[in-house]
Amino acid sequence: MKRRALGKGLEAIISGTSQDSEDKIIKVRISEVYPNPYQQRKVFDKVKLEELAESIKKSGLIQPIVVYKKDGKYFILAGERRWRASQILKWEKIPVIVKSLNDEEILIQSLVENIQREDLNAIEVAEGIKTLIDYSNLKHEEVSKYLGISRSAVTNYLRLLSLNEKIKSSIIKGIISYGHARALLSLKDDDFINKAYNIVVKKSLNVRETEKLVKNIEKQEKQSEKSEKKIDPDLKKAEEELIKLVSSKVMLKYNKKGQGKIEIYFNNLDEYNRIYEILKKGVK
Repeated sequence: MKRRALGKGLEAIISGTSQDSEDKIIKVRISEVYPNPYQQRKVFDKVKLEELAESIKKSGLIQPIVVYKKDGKYFILAGERRWRASQILKWEKIPVIVKSLNDEEILIQSLVENIQREDLNAIEVAEGIKTLIDYSNLKHEEVSKYLGISRSAVTNYLRLLSLNEKIKSSIIKGIISYGHARALLSLKDDDFINKAYNIVVKKSLNVRETEKLVKNIEKQEKQSEKSEKKIDPDLKKAEEELIKLVSSKVMLKYNKKGQGKIEIYFNNLDEYNRIYEILKKGVK
């Protein structure tokens, strides 16, 4: 299911982006125009760009792209697909509307425009929101107003980034939806999240079926939490010491026979390498 665009679009934020505004439309060399540095979309579909180029060839570029100028260069605020399609047509110049914005306005409006795109997947939207918050210091409530969505929606998108790379990759590839991911996030423990995810993919469950599955697994999770409360205090102390050693989440698990395992969690390759070096020094 295609994700609906967020909010009302850039035109609702940047006043006067239409040809009827007071802004003047000028033509600049395509070689002087550069992509938006805050573009969230990672891949541009070649076939769709060629289709757009063919449409522009027949009907012309009805709406100019919106840019801002910095250090003698034009950077795109809105219309990167049109700019790329014009390159396919080998145009030398392209009509643009130049906006006079300060650095903060450029950052916010660039990110908002890109986050609002219909063809971004939920992870790209989440990453865009995080970038917007990190660089502009906006609060969730302020971001929600810019995007035209609820504050809870902002929080839910950001929570997606806490999922492991396998599940995030599945969202990007369309294997599971935003709705599936939200249901999985109802679970607290990574092991139970992975368990639920594997069942969802294996059985091709829809969102409603996933929510029912998660409720059943939540019962198992609560039972597991009760068992953990009875954990040996010496084992708990050892776990805390390991956490301090590697500065990461560590879990010690064992059964009545004394058999068990040590699980050390990391979020990316850099963190893995850091932990690996710590453990390697310990072996020496």
